[in-house]
Amino acid sequence: MAHPFLIGENMTGGYGAVDILHSCTLAVEKGEIAVIVGPNGAGKSTAMKAVFGMLKLRQGSVRLNGEDISRLSPQARVRKGMGFVPQTQNIFTSMTVEENLEMGAFIREDEGIQDTMAQIYDLFPILKEKRHQAAGELSGGQRQQVAVGRALMTRPQVLMLDEPTAGVSPIVMDELFDRIIEIARSGISILMVEQNARQALEIADKGYVLVQGANRYSDTGKALLADPEVRKSFLGG
Repeated sequence: MAHPFLIGENMTGGYGAVDILHSCTLAVEKGEIAVIVGPNGAGKSTAMKAVFGMLKLRQGSVRLNGEDISRLSPQARVRKGMGFVPQTQNIFTSMTVEENLEMGAFIREDEGIQDTMAQIYDLFPILKEKRHQAAGELSGGQRQQVAVGRALMTRPQVLMLDEPTAGVSPIVMDELFDRIIEIARSGISILMVEQNARQALEIADKGYVLVQGANRYSDTGKALLADPEVRKSFLGG
């Protein structure tokens, strides 16, 4: 049976002696959007960190394109094609927008950096307009665009986003979701944690509801939105 493009399978682990994840499994196919939702303290961000190698697993594995990468450092996973945008402190505030994007290309050894930057400016036109401005002077939504753009500069095969719409207005949230759909359509797999569960599941090919570090529900985004139990317990009815 073919494996998913990226899978964190039966992940158990946490910080010190305390396990936060309990046999948690997350997977995403090429060009798919997979969304992780659940109540506060459910282990959503911890699960993302485990997939990215920022958390040591006691059990389970992470495989990318069939290769076991469980023992690789986060830096090595970036070289394998993973990009990660943390929820906070995800830009260099004193650097310009363009310098932030250039920092994203630090592992690149090819000559195509300017081409990738042009693609990011096409995706986020406001960044081109503000490319010489310090990133710390931008609005919350624009900062998120810089953070996503910087991760895209590595030309990832998988883009992991930890609450990309946290603290932004509903209009900006819709715009960011539109851009995330565009990124997925280019063939990049998206795995993201999102607090705006209903809106996120609307754009998701696949959804995971985590409770206390374990899978409670896993299905397509549409099926989860239609599930009365999921709606009642996690989507406000």
